[in-house]
Amino acid sequence: MLWYFFVAYPTNQFSKIGQYNEEVLEYNDKFKAQWENPSEDTLKGMGESVFLVQCAPCHGVDAEGIAGKAQDLTHRMSKEQVLAVIKNGSQGLGYPMGAMPPMMASGADAEAIATYVAGGLKGEAPASFAVCSSCHGPDGKGMGGMAPNLVEYDDVLISKVLEHGKKSSIGEMPSFKDRLNETQAKALIVFLNSIKAGE
Repeated sequence: MLWYFFVAYPTNQFSKIGQYNEEVLEYNDKFKAQWENPSEDTLKGMGESVFLVQCAPCHGVDAEGIAGKAQDLTHRMSKEQVLAVIKNGSQGLGYPMGAMPPMMASGADAEAIATYVAGGLKGEAPASFAVCSSCHGPDGKGMGGMAPNLVEYDDVLISKVLEHGKKSSIGEMPSFKDRLNETQAKALIVFLNSIKAGE
């Protein structure tokens, strides 16, 4: 058996798999050249198409998460999700600040943090939010990509989730690292950033 793979296998002969791989690479190069400098509107339209094919089966065509089966992408996080992250911690997205350990707050402090974060960090921050602001920043926006943005889906957060996938209280989203090319990922980011609740 080893003789066949290391000696007799015709590595320099025609291969349908090799031909397919060459065609895919050629197509990807043409696609990249064609969409090298797309406009914002073009990216949004392309992103919507990517969303409908790749994301809507779980998140729904309206991006509202199909009644809690997946993340509602029309707003950042619910109070229940924030409480789940506080309780269980968060890891695996590859931010420079590293993983968030579990139980950074509890009881009334955790409730106050969750209410504040789920409300979009509007109004006066509770004193207990200080434990969060050390990594996420006083405005909750992640200190320029050092930690996740708690306010909105920014480019860094979406890119990290696409690359690494995401575990949450709802379930697990797989990585899309090799499923989208750079232009498609950028387009999806533009489209997701255009989604607002009630619009």
